[in-house]
Amino acid sequence: MRTAAYIGGIGGFAVAFGVGAAITAGCGVASADSAQSGSSATHSSSATRSTVGHAQRTKPKVAAVSRPSKTLPAKQSRVVTTRTSAAAVTTPPVTTKVGWVTGPNTATPGRFGIYGTDVGIMWDNGMAGDRRQVLMIFGDTFSGPNMTGNWRSNVLLRTTDPINRVFAPGSTTDPFAGSPLASPGMSKQVIAGSARNLGPFGSQVTVIPTAAISVPYDNQYGARQYVNFMSVRSWDFGGAWTTNYSAIAYSDDNGQNWTVAPQTVRAASWLRSSTPFVHGNQNFQQGAFVKPPADSPDAGYVFSYGTPSGRLGSAYLSRVSEADILDLTKYQYWNGADWVTGKPGAAVPTLPATRSNQYAGGILGQLGLFFGSWVAGVFGVGGPSGHVSELSVQYNTYLNKYVAMYSSSVGSVIIRTADTPQGTWSAPTTLVTSAQYPGLYAPMMDPWSTGQDIYWNMSVWGSYNVLLMKTTLTTPVSA
Repeated sequence: MRTAAYIGGIGGFAVAFGVGAAITAGCGVASADSAQSGSSATHSSSATRSTVGHAQRTKPKVAAVSRPSKTLPAKQSRVVTTRTSAAAVTTPPVTTKVGWVTGPNTATPGRFGIYGTDVGIMWDNGMAGDRRQVLMIFGDTFSGPNMTGNWRSNVLLRTTDPINRVFAPGSTTDPFAGSPLASPGMSKQVIAGSARNLGPFGSQVTVIPTAAISVPYDNQYGARQYVNFMSVRSWDFGGAWTTNYSAIAYSDDNGQNWTVAPQTVRAASWLRSSTPFVHGNQNFQQGAFVKPPADSPDAGYVFSYGTPSGRLGSAYLSRVSEADILDLTKYQYWNGADWVTGKPGAAVPTLPATRSNQYAGGILGQLGLFFGSWVAGVFGVGGPSGHVSELSVQYNTYLNKYVAMYSSSVGSVIIRTADTPQGTWSAPTTLVTSAQYPGLYAPMMDPWSTGQDIYWNMSVWGSYNVLLMKTTLTTPVSA
């Protein structure tokens, strides 16, 4: 592990100072900090080139599913140089910082035991009236500074005012309180991995949510909540990690309690899960859900994007009827021309579109799948093809298009648009870079801001917390 990390670090250094020196400057970015942010930095669309570096921090490690010690290197991006196209839009969107969602500058440490956390996936709970809320689910969470104190793999918050980040006190019983609590002032871990889902070569350090959605359901609230999550086997070198499997958990009480559906387990490779490996499922370890608008021909489907574990893969696409989310045999996969039922290996990358699959096959491909992403990197198997990291997708009513937002492997938040979930997707437009917000990742859009102003959560590694950002679409993003 130390050798692999060292090699990866040298490689990132070489890219930054070797290849980067040969790249022509040009970054279509327009952003500014809001008055309440306390920062005076303002960035326009003038040609710039930025070098990005994230310092390594410790991450929790745990045998099987027990509480971790803080010893394993964290998931992080390599030191690289970033360049984005200024031709993606006529007038770039303007992005500003709104304020912290979590952390020491908020009420979350005292109210929920959330001093440090990340990810912050947002979704509408699908209810009406005073029961309608935005739910947010976070990744590894600590009650103390510098990743100390009470650790949980994930926690959940609820709000009726996501823009102002207003969270009511939590509760151990009330399914509409600000957070499900384990005890007063301490949010509980809501989704847990199970040792029975691990194979003989599976070991688990944490369980991280990657996507969430609600659909109508015949329960007392008229809606069921779904979260796709990944069981992380190891944090590897910068920007890469290895998963055991992904799966879906569901809640019938607005996120207060969750059940993992064992039939949704997608093994990432042979022998890492008790569920047999199916080729193609390695590309659906992380995800993003989106529902089409009600007047769309695709209404009634949930579209489910997938990426391989880590930050170096492309995005693949599947769809399923809202009623069949927990039935993997009903999923249809986009092969570039048509939908293929029940065969994840048929899916081809849609973002960006290419016919080259991650870990396409052969003996080295199988070695990479079996041993994990660091071995795949050593052998050059299925190398980086898409760099789509922590994807968020929604339908935008201002553009009348689907909007995809993700962080790239070079430390930028990217936006693209398309007329259909399968694309073709527009050229990338950069919203912010790590030169502006060092250690940024995981842009997650607010489901209630689908117009000209898009609000979205962004994780920041150095402070290990979540910021709310605002992007104003000054000109429609070109397709």
